[in-house]
Amino acid sequence: MERSKLYDRIAGCLMAGALGDALGYAIEFDGWSSIQRRYGEDGITAMPVERDGKARISDDTQMTLFTNEGMVLGYWRADARGIGAEVEHYIYHAYLCWYMTQGCRPPERPLWEPVSKLLQTPELNTRRAPGNTCLAALSSGKMGSVDEPINNSKGCGGVMRTAPLGFMRCWGSALEKGAEAAAITHGHPGGWAPAGMLSDMVQRLVYDDSDAPLKDVVLASLKATEARWDLPDVHKFADMVIRAAKLSETDMPDVAAIHALGGGWVGDEALAIAVYSCLKHPDDVKAALISAVNHSGDSDSTGAIAGNILGAKLGLSALPKDWIDQLELTDVILEQAELMTNAVAHSLRLS
Repeated sequence: MERSKLYDRIAGCLMAGALGDALGYAIEFDGWSSIQRRYGEDGITAMPVERDGKARISDDTQMTLFTNEGMVLGYWRADARGIGAEVEHYIYHAYLCWYMTQGCRPPERPLWEPVSKLLQTPELNTRRAPGNTCLAALSSGKMGSVDEPINNSKGCGGVMRTAPLGFMRCWGSALEKGAEAAAITHGHPGGWAPAGMLSDMVQRLVYDDSDAPLKDVVLASLKATEARWDLPDVHKFADMVIRAAKLSETDMPDVAAIHALGGGWVGDEALAIAVYSCLKHPDDVKAALISAVNHSGDSDSTGAIAGNILGAKLGLSALPKDWIDQLELTDVILEQAELMTNAVAHSLRLS
């Protein structure tokens, strides 16, 4: 693995996720007919910039960045001490920092409060429609897990933030760690299993299968997910992903195909919609993100997840520069990508 390629895939995953998030954030709570009235027959097709010329990210990208920062800070802490906790412990404390940016007081002082760069970034200290499940779970003083669920939520607030678990192999299985990171706040298998699968797909695309057909990567990751958790809800989720893959091979309009999969408000639907859009437009980031957000559902989350997948596969260099130029906080996103690359390169002993 060359360091430059590693950075390109990590930065691509984070940046494309933020692009999809920003594109969908403007229409997150709108029905399809309302979207068409505002933006035209094809829906939203350009970055929704505000008066300052920048498009806004939502809580999806906020939490993804805090996931990334928690992993990086946790890695260096463990390296310095020669021993460390499980990665989800460090991510939990990063989420407590994010909770502070929402104007809330966490039940305990976050481990990273004195050193978190993201916590000290003024533009991130703002509410961008945070999920009630995330807020409630983080206010409880308890850290949920797959084995000890904190609630029965299968909302997409778990999967939309776990792509970074695919960046760093030293923590163990990305599939399992992605699920645990989501289970901090979302206790239903339909909430954490898709998160595990997203992390697993990202890791395959960053390290192993970037040149493989995307459908092969999706199916391999889905097989691993079902093998790891032999649960009815996981098999139901798998059926939904298979359906998404089959729909991507038809001539059905994207909006109709996505509505057939659901609204994306829950984790399994959100990942299935993102998979559909990526398989339908595997080499065109703009087309995939436009597809992923234009529906009567959780547009920013489905757009963010689709961006994570294609960004990990195609890299930063394949992303539309005009959209990046219109996105807020690109310097913060790229800095987080660089920090993660440095930690991964150290763990892999790359020069």
